[in-house]
Amino acid sequence: MGSRIRFTKAKQVFEAYPGLSESVSEPSGDMAPEEYALELQEGDEPLKAIEYFAHVLPKRESVWWGMKCVAGLDGAKDDNDREVLALSETWVREGDEDARAAVHAAAEAAKADSAAVWIGFAAGWSGGSLSPNPDHRVDMPDDLTAKAVNAAVLIALGTLSAPEREQAVKSCLSAGLSFASGGSMPAVNVEAVSAAVP
Repeated sequence: MGSRIRFTKAKQVFEAYPGLSESVSEPSGDMAPEEYALELQEGDEPLKAIEYFAHVLPKRESVWWGMKCVAGLDGAKDDNDREVLALSETWVREGDEDARAAVHAAAEAAKADSAAVWIGFAAGWSGGSLSPNPDHRVDMPDDLTAKAVNAAVLIALGTLSAPEREQAVKSCLSAGLSFASGGSMPAVNVEAVSAAVP
């Protein structure tokens, strides 16, 4: 399979999502999105690489990547988290409106700020309407899915110690880049991250 990244240049991500430049600096040169994600990871604020990368992939792929990072680093803490992650996976695999609405409803009903619930919001906000009134449709802003994926991964990273977090950022981004290049999504897990910490 070919690349899953929908942009050929890093700057195109900022053109598609102008608000991203408020929190992530734009690249100074002409480079591929994958290169820029790695440059951000090696910079002073490596978490910006996670935020940027959440915007690079199409919505379903971004949710899948975030879900795998969350499941590997933070896990499903309770039944609500497990249900939301399962429904998120169903939406990624099926991609239909019923699956999207189901995961959105489950995330809202969970009333929690867990990483898993934010993955549910990411899937739920991929389409549909902001308004609960079907007669007054308000399209979801295009960047809500990426913002929710970023929030989910940051929450999961926040459960780790500082040295583990640094390794986890690298692990999540490495897995995402492998997946983005057309490969399968490598496992991200806290045990491997912990083992890599000296």
